[in-house]
Amino acid sequence: MAWDNHDRYLTVVGGKGYIARLEQEKVIRIDSGTNLNLRALSVNPVNGTYLIVGNVGTLLLLDEQGRVSKLASASSENLRAVAWNAEGTMALIAGNNGTLMRYSKDGLESIDGARANLRDVSWRPDSKEALIASNCFAEEFIPSPNLFIYDPNKNELKPVNEGRADMIGVDWEPAGKHALVVGYDVVWHNGVIAKFDGGTITPVEFENKRVYPTSVRWDYSGRVAAIVTATSDIGMSAGRVCIWDGNCLKEVYRSDRFFFSDVGWAQGGYRLAAVASTATRTFNA
Repeated sequence: MAWDNHDRYLTVVGGKGYIARLEQEKVIRIDSGTNLNLRALSVNPVNGTYLIVGNVGTLLLLDEQGRVSKLASASSENLRAVAWNAEGTMALIAGNNGTLMRYSKDGLESIDGARANLRDVSWRPDSKEALIASNCFAEEFIPSPNLFIYDPNKNELKPVNEGRADMIGVDWEPAGKHALVVGYDVVWHNGVIAKFDGGTITPVEFENKRVYPTSVRWDYSGRVAAIVTATSDIGMSAGRVCIWDGNCLKEVYRSDRFFFSDVGWAQGGYRLAAVASTATRTFNA
């Protein structure tokens, strides 16, 4: 899900080509032209166009009038994340098996350097770099870095952290001083929340037993961040919406039925939305 640039509506994508706009009490369906599962979207901050990604390399453009066009993809992998940079000139698209692509007016370009499933992308404010979250194992349990920095000037992907945690969500705070990274330890099944300052990753202490954070987003003031959770299996954990104020994590919503895959703030900072499903699992969120 993503708010439009003027906080008028939410656009939501999902299974079997689902696209809808939520305007106050109305849900307006949009024909995507595909039955493939759609996994993520990002709105261009300049022209309001949405770039949508999904399974089997699906790439769509959605304009503000609700018109959808399909882009030729350079990958057949399931694509999990997409993020425009602040200038609206370039978007990074991330997916399974180390898939990373750069989309711009020049088209699509593949970027090498990763091998595990890539899960989320966040551009650092006032910087040309992007932070990319990854699973910690590639196929057949081959160890992999779980955090990368992408430098578009060098067109280079550099690993900056390794460990036994799948990093699933990442977001730079608005001042660009540090990012929050969330995921879970694949051995002990404990949740992970950490701060990354551009060079060092520092764990955030919280009650993390069987907590599976899947997404994190700062509000536009940088005062608080929202973190949501899913579960590995029904009955193992709860779906939660939590607020982190820099010192402690406060739970504001919990459900044993709904499990979350995404969260985001309106630009005005007074509204928060989260996407949940009865079928969401941490490993496929």
